Amino acid sequence: MTRLTIWSSRVLMIVVFAVCVGCAEPPPEIRRVFFITVDTLRADHLGTYGYARDTSPGIDRLAASGVVFERAIAQWPKTGSSFVSMFTGQYPQTTGLTHNAAIEIPNGYLTLPEFFKEIGFTTVAVTSNAVLTSRLGWDSGFDSFVESWDDERFSDDPQVYRKLIWGGRVNKLAFEAIDRHAGAQRLFAWIHYSDPHAPYILPEGWENPFLGDDLYRSGDARAVDLTGTRGRAIGDERELRWYQAQYDANVAVADRSITELLAGLEQRGLLEDSLIVLTADHGESLGEHDLYFDHGPRPYNASSWVPLIFVGPPLAKGRRISTPVELVDLYATLRDLVAPGREVPGLEGASLLPFLLPEETSDEVAAASFRYAFSQAGGKYPLRHYRSVQDDRWKLVYHPEVQRGNRLQPAWWELYDLSSDRGETHDLFGQSSPDERRLQRVLSGWMKGNDWLRRSAETVEESSEETRRALKALGYIQ
Repeated sequence: MTRLTIWSSRVLMIVVFAVCVGCAEPPPEIRRVFFITVDTLRADHLGTYGYARDTSPGIDRLAASGVVFERAIAQWPKTGSSFVSMFTGQYPQTTGLTHNAAIEIPNGYLTLPEFFKEIGFTTVAVTSNAVLTSRLGWDSGFDSFVESWDDERFSDDPQVYRKLIWGGRVNKLAFEAIDRHAGAQRLFAWIHYSDPHAPYILPEGWENPFLGDDLYRSGDARAVDLTGTRGRAIGDERELRWYQAQYDANVAVADRSITELLAGLEQRGLLEDSLIVLTADHGESLGEHDLYFDHGPRPYNASSWVPLIFVGPPLAKGRRISTPVELVDLYATLRDLVAPGREVPGLEGASLLPFLLPEETSDEVAAASFRYAFSQAGGKYPLRHYRSVQDDRWKLVYHPEVQRGNRLQPAWWELYDLSSDRGETHDLFGQSSPDERRLQRVLSGWMKGNDWLRRSAETVEESSEETRRALKALGYIQ
């Protein structure tokens, strides 16, 4: 039974929950929503997700006061495609907006920011990734849209560009924007950090606390070939463990900035009646499957598994959800939290509200219908286009047949047991197990018979000079 075929049962469950909640004191109104996103943040490199390094004390404290989804899956591990899915509530295979970091959302969608504005929220954004630019329409629906790189110092030099997007600068701009709208009766603020994104250059004055620690000493010291990766190599450093530690140090930079943001909001009295949502657009491959300091082309959880945390007065506290869920569910969830009953046409994600309610049994009942998480990935369009499905144990990956020169490579499948092989290193496909056959049926049904997806060239824009320089600074193009 696929996610689509169980839709009606989910709706029934949510209605039942709504009736039960109606019997009790109604939850307080959510007047403010702080949507905090971190570019390129792997869930498994945070303390609250079991990481050994102390990369995220602030996020860990936040997580302890709310609801943590232990397995949230991005629908495409690339910034543009992932945020399109979050902002439209639709899968990439539906929108056709795939493969690229820089994407423009076409007209015709009621995007998440537009939805908040339509229901009476003042909307504010501060973004630090220049592919999320007003030139590509990402300012649609915002009363105030601030780009951290928007000054005369913009450069495709990674060292210069990093100074314009680091978390301290994002916070300065965020507080200025929020203070301008502090009197708003209802506020939606999207704040996007980019510190963990390659190149893993630390801000001036920051020392890496993880070089030489236990994880470093036991880490992989082999040299990484970074030929041609202008935006990823740092000096003459080549050891894999050095880059892994450098990535972790930048996670700590983002964590410090988020901690300071929340402290500033609390000092301003803006956290009462507020909802905080923290997630990432995608993770990062740090050598897994021979992909170094990149994301997007491979279908594995190193770049698809992201943190997802909800904190707010109406919600449960200290709850952890092990059921796989998806970022495409965010739109429907926020809709149900701030405007229950409001119809938004076209949403394919399902509301996570049953997991968030304070009732102790709500997550157990909800887990019965949230069984599968779907994701896509690929690169060098259209040479690669993976689709995958995972449940609480198994993950199945599909790639359609592809023409490589004069040779036709047949379609292939991969199967991984995530309970014992979280790194997806041991392919078990071909044993004709019941789980293998079940997941094949589920994924084939979700794909609706479409092996390859075609999208209009008009929906992707990477030609503006500013966007091209950003893509160079981030290592996407040479």
